[in-house]
Amino acid sequence: MKIKYFLISILISISCYSQKADLTSAIIALDNKNDLQSAKKWIDIATTKINSGSTFKKPKDQSKFLYYRGLIYLKAFQSDTLISDFTLLKTASDSFIEDVALQSNFYKKSINQLSVCAYLFQDGAYKDYEKKDFNSALSKFVNAININGTAGVEKIDTFNMYNAALMAYQSENFQESIKWSEKLVNINPSDERFHLRLIRAYADMGDTDSQLKAIKNGRLNIPGSQDIIFEEVNYYLSTGDNKLLLESLDNAVKSDENNPILHLVLGNTYNQLKDFDKSKASFEMAIKLDSTYFDAYNNLASLYLDQTIDLIEKKNALSYKETSKFNSYKKQINDLYSLALPHLEACLRIDGKNKSIVSVLKEIYYKLGDSKKSIEMKKLEDSL
Repeated sequence: MKIKYFLISILISISCYSQKADLTSAIIALDNKNDLQSAKKWIDIATTKINSGSTFKKPKDQSKFLYYRGLIYLKAFQSDTLISDFTLLKTASDSFIEDVALQSNFYKKSINQLSVCAYLFQDGAYKDYEKKDFNSALSKFVNAININGTAGVEKIDTFNMYNAALMAYQSENFQESIKWSEKLVNINPSDERFHLRLIRAYADMGDTDSQLKAIKNGRLNIPGSQDIIFEEVNYYLSTGDNKLLLESLDNAVKSDENNPILHLVLGNTYNQLKDFDKSKASFEMAIKLDSTYFDAYNNLASLYLDQTIDLIEKKNALSYKETSKFNSYKKQINDLYSLALPHLEACLRIDGKNKSIVSVLKEIYYKLGDSKKSIEMKKLEDSL
């Protein structure tokens, strides 16, 4: 039995010596001969032996192995600029991370090299993004995040977290985008970008409940954010909840009183609620803020034209004997046409090739007895 244990001890010693010799050969090839190919060959031989069960007895030797394996693979990655084999960089960073965890002789050097690895992953991600390979870019940004989060480096990498959230969103991996966006919001709830990224990921995933929670959290943390307010407005527009939409729009208008778009949306909402006066006032405010706002003029004209629909139906339902009512309805209809007319004319000035506006003007001019302008619109309509 003693002889058996002695033989085992000898074999272990030989094995340890063997892999130490391989490591030494790798270091000499790298440091003294600048022979990267040989250095990689010897470090791979040592790695194979370790994977087969051999180990270094002393932590300092294990640390030296991990550091130099990382360094050799890092240099191998950097030397091949045409292919950029990121599996080499992954092996390098994993080796440095394992060495840092040992806290032995070379771990400080490994920490320094990890910063290089993180930068190279980040740079590779940018190149993938330029090629619109969003999935590959996402993977590289995540590698950079993980390296920077390693013990010893301990960097909260919000820059690459945001990039990861964006790449996941671009590749329609909304769950992954949500994961990184939520991390960002928790790290820095005062950054508007993080809330918007989270809100939009939930929106595109179709999770409206979570979308609303994200909007409310954003409004709570950054009450003055116009973009988050707009997200809230768009949410209530999509759900058709006019009461809450009005509350949201009121907040939006207060935050940006000179935004004609907000007044237009407010006018549309009041119109849906059948509040003509407030709708009209909102459209007029939008026009006051932007005298070339086509939609505001068009919507204001529609307020008057919509009122003619019921009157026309009532007029057409009369018998030929009800002349007085007929004339009354006709006057009311024409008065509404006259109120809509200047706004439609403004639309035509803004967009002279809008066939729908030309067609409506042709009919209104005709019904108001202005045959000359009606013919002009007919000619313009035919030319479009």
